Amino acid sequence: MKKFICATSLFFAAVSSSASFANTDLVDVDQMLAQTFELIANNENRAALDNLNWLAKHGVSHDPRFHDTLINTMQDLWFNFAHSYAPAWKSYHAVYNTTQQSLLLTPQNCAAFDIALSYSQQPHHATNHITYLEQTEQQFPATWQRCWTLSASFKAIEHISEPLITQYVGDLSDHFKLHIVDDLNATYRDCDNLPNESLALECKDEHKQKLLDASVMYRDAAMAIHDDISEAGRIGGHTIGLFLEWQAYDNRN
Repeated sequence: MKKFICATSLFFAAVSSSASFANTDLVDVDQMLAQTFELIANNENRAALDNLNWLAKHGVSHDPRFHDTLINTMQDLWFNFAHSYAPAWKSYHAVYNTTQQSLLLTPQNCAAFDIALSYSQQPHHATNHITYLEQTEQQFPATWQRCWTLSASFKAIEHISEPLITQYVGDLSDHFKLHIVDDLNATYRDCDNLPNESLALECKDEHKQKLLDASVMYRDAAMAIHDDISEAGRIGGHTIGLFLEWQAYDNRN
């Protein structure tokens, strides 16, 4: 009974909040997102979806800092939520389609660029989106220069997009060293600060898997685009070098 009352309270809080949001400028969007996690955990799916729809439409206008949360945390939450709650798929597609249309009309709309990229997790969305970026780039070189991000580079490499990699990524081995090797190496040793050895080992295994996955992705792109064994070899060399560095570090502890 207590659990039922708790869930019911959350539901009415969400409905009440959603109804009043349009009438106030003082909306804590991060708190609303946290509430959405609770609603999903309590299977109050309709209220959770109402929150997500509201945040997608109004979150950034109420707090510009919410932009990063919108394209990262919220997008992942919504994508996963849609797997267990069918109506969420329709809304998820609607957000993507609306944003894609905005990007078609105004290619320099960097907010739309970020959102369309982050909402293109589904394979056909991603393929269509990369194709559109390529076609526009080939017609109007450097169209996306103002809005390009590291996430866009990763998506271009994943889909082996020659025009986008050539224009915005450059040498794949240098990009791999800077954005994969150096970034992972910067946090690998922090795994030892976790509360127990099991968590530390799990953290290190995750780093190693990320390194391996990225190495394959970069090498595949290098071979497909440049047919360059030397470029792929440098990527492999960076990969092996970091594994050896981590092995030496672990052996000292």
